[in-house]
Amino acid sequence: MQAKIEAPDYLKGRDVVENLKIVTKSRDLLALADVIGVPRSTISTWNTRNMTPFEVLIRIHLETGVSMKWLALGIGEAFPESEKSKVANATSIDSFRLRSGVLEESNSFVLDKSICEELETENLILVKEDSQRLLIDKESIHATSGKYLIDMDGSFSINELQRLPGKKLAISFNGSTINVEENDIKVVGRVAMVMGKE
Repeated sequence: MQAKIEAPDYLKGRDVVENLKIVTKSRDLLALADVIGVPRSTISTWNTRNMTPFEVLIRIHLETGVSMKWLALGIGEAFPESEKSKVANATSIDSFRLRSGVLEESNSFVLDKSICEELETENLILVKEDSQRLLIDKESIHATSGKYLIDMDGSFSINELQRLPGKKLAISFNGSTINVEENDIKVVGRVAMVMGKE
């Protein structure tokens, strides 16, 4: 018969929030709120009421591979020896959120190096738009045909582009298409991979 399993002494409040900030590389509560998708006021409540956000801990553990014992109990190392090889095979890339034509810098994103090898580039950035995460290849700035991150008069967007004769480009906007001179826009990079948000 299984012996009784007692509840351990979980980290609570500021202690657990501090661990979450460390593992997500968040500099403050606002940055942490953005990464884990909860209001800053909720995190403040965890602090003031000395609470443990179990669902968030499980989610962060599944996403990053961080040790649950370290995250929830403060025991051992964040990434035990068995996980260090995974970290060695990862690279950090710049991450941005695209809102109303503005690219807002976000926390860096950890990417498996095998993806860079598959895409045959290391010059990647991550752009979050609505429910999608898009890997942008910044080496592909000569638009031919496909989906690109473009800068038009300082306003950023993701659009389908098609090269036309005479140094022109056709740009798709919500079902309609306009033709522009190649120099009228700046191509930041090509969408190399689209990842749905979990």
